[in-house]
Amino acid sequence: MRKIGPYSRPEALLKMDGRTRYARVLKKVRADLIAHVGGKPSPTQLALIERAAWITLHMTLMDGHMLQGGAPAERDARQYLAWSNTHARIMRALGLESAAASPETLSAYISERAA
Repeated sequence: MRKIGPYSRPEALLKMDGRTRYARVLKKVRADLIAHVGGKPSPTQLALIERAAWITLHMTLMDGHMLQGGAPAERDARQYLAWSNTHARIMRALGLESAAASPETLSAYISERAA
């Protein structure tokens, strides 16, 4: 498999093994944001979470790329800034305050206790 980098094509990123560091970044961001919105995201929230996870991955890859090579090229700096701004807008759309987890219903509690 080819090396994954900040400008990798989507099909290369989709082939990532679930055990790689990059796949773990995606899983962690998804899980954290799903918990942030209360555990049961709407389809719109889920789409935003997915976008945020991929942008976070690209920014993480770019961070590593810049750490290895010193000063970023102008293209890298512009791309990073665009990703960063998009990420901030997504986070704002998801809400800055964490949503409380939905309370368990009485019927769910009773059926859980019975089982």
